[in-house]
Amino acid sequence: MKKNPIKILLQIAKPEKSRLVIAGILTFISSLCSLGPFYIAYLIINSIISPPVIFNNLFRLGIIAGALILGQLVLSGLAMAVSHVAAYNILFELRVKLARKMLNLPLGYFTKTTSGEIKKIMMADIEAIEEFVAHNLVDLFSVIFTPIIIFVWLLTFNIPLAIISVAPVFLGVLLQQYRAKRDADDFRNFFKLKGRMNTTIIEFIRGMPVIKAFNQSVYSFKSYREEAEEYSNFWIGMNKRAAGCMVLYALLMDSGILFLLPIGGLFYLNNIVSLSGFLMFMFIGIGLTRFMKQLMNFGSNINQISRGVEVIDGVLATEEQDDSGSINKLEDYALEFKNVSFGYGENEILNDINFKTPQGSITALVGPSGAGKSTIGQLIPRFWDIENGEISINGIDVKNIDNSLLMKSVSFVFQDVFIFNDSVLENIRMGDSSVSEEEVIEIAKKAQCHDFITKLEHGYETQLGNHYLSGGEKQRISIARAIAKKSPIIILDEATSYSDTENEEKIQKALSSLLQNKTVIIIAHRLATIKNADQILVLEKGKVVQRGTHDDLLAEGGLYSDMWSKHIDANNWGIKNNSAREAALC
Repeated sequence: MKKNPIKILLQIAKPEKSRLVIAGILTFISSLCSLGPFYIAYLIINSIISPPVIFNNLFRLGIIAGALILGQLVLSGLAMAVSHVAAYNILFELRVKLARKMLNLPLGYFTKTTSGEIKKIMMADIEAIEEFVAHNLVDLFSVIFTPIIIFVWLLTFNIPLAIISVAPVFLGVLLQQYRAKRDADDFRNFFKLKGRMNTTIIEFIRGMPVIKAFNQSVYSFKSYREEAEEYSNFWIGMNKRAAGCMVLYALLMDSGILFLLPIGGLFYLNNIVSLSGFLMFMFIGIGLTRFMKQLMNFGSNINQISRGVEVIDGVLATEEQDDSGSINKLEDYALEFKNVSFGYGENEILNDINFKTPQGSITALVGPSGAGKSTIGQLIPRFWDIENGEISINGIDVKNIDNSLLMKSVSFVFQDVFIFNDSVLENIRMGDSSVSEEEVIEIAKKAQCHDFITKLEHGYETQLGNHYLSGGEKQRISIARAIAKKSPIIILDEATSYSDTENEEKIQKALSSLLQNKTVIIIAHRLATIKNADQILVLEKGKVVQRGTHDDLLAEGGLYSDMWSKHIDANNWGIKNNSAREAALC
């Protein structure tokens, strides 16, 4: 069942309810104060046209009008300050809540949701809520009740003129409701296109090195151009379709004087209303449109942010991974896969995987791209939950292990290393303050990082977000992170992929420090790096087709032997190619 966006917003704003109520009351009183000078003007005019004129009374009324104006300014300022404090607190809590939620979602959520969509949720959608809460929500009490008070008060002077005062506003409200229903699909499509364009912009920025390397321009990046053009054309078309209603609405909201002036003048000439009463309708009756415009803006803004509010609510309502595991201590870190099958939706990745990895042993996973090697590594710490079979550590199903313990027990050294915009120190210890600076330095030495870190401008305090690191240096930072984490299970996802001659030697030394007495899963493409593994699993199309040591698999023949032959040929290609060229030249 679809939730009402206003109800969702009120639920989001609930922690700051007290501040928002105070801000709403202050805004309401401020609105009444803003009407006070108009009433004072009515009293002054009434005194002038009804002698005798008592100047002391006029002076006193002038002071009251000044006090009301000052009160309106002070109260509106206080209301704005209180509402913005509340709004920023709501934003902070909402961002933290969303971040925590996303940390508890399975990785499958992020395969279905693009980085552009997540960016829009965390930035644009939340910022829109801040604007709405700080300005529109606290004005709601005022824009609803102040016009009612004014209208009831005007009725006491003259019922026909009071009705004429609100007639254009009433027609404007009906027009806006018609437009909201008519353009509902346009708003939905607009936000859909905006999310898609955000995603494409991020892809364009990430692909900038490739675009520049091939001497291309923004116009040659087809998806970017098409998304931008589609968004622009839709936005222009939507505004063209809305233009007629918006112009008519603006005319109606500002047309009060066109009705009040002739009809009120006629009433005055026929002694139906006094001159002061007629002027009061001109002052205050026309002022009704100010509050009604605010009310219409409230409705328009709700339409604009409703999609974002629904998306945020959808993220918060997304089912989290079951974290009911109660085992909080492990004596052994042997791994076992029993009849494990897994897929992303209908796309099966793994089919009936079975293997054991004793504690302290090294198991290598090899095979063609898409065979499921990385998926096996990611299933161990429950990045996804399997549909069939069981994954166990120390004979205990990983679903029954406390999630915090499970994540502490497993470290990854990824092929592509993400470096945070923080110091080298924090990039290694990853926010774990229990790891001292001295320990980080020792860890960096083991990971072969210390030498290049000390050459940085500020050493371990260098902000890496603004400093270039080579691929090999990033991988050594990643190894240092794993050493600092002290996990008994290590998963290496092509950890030597950026190795040149110098880096490979250093990375191998770093890995030897990391892997001592650990249960290790190596996902490898370079077969030379896993020759000494205790067991090698050869995967093809999601199945284990061979297993054994390097020598056993070579003797057996089959896929591994073919892969090894190609690996040797690739290593010798440069030498053979050069020899062929030299022979051709002779």
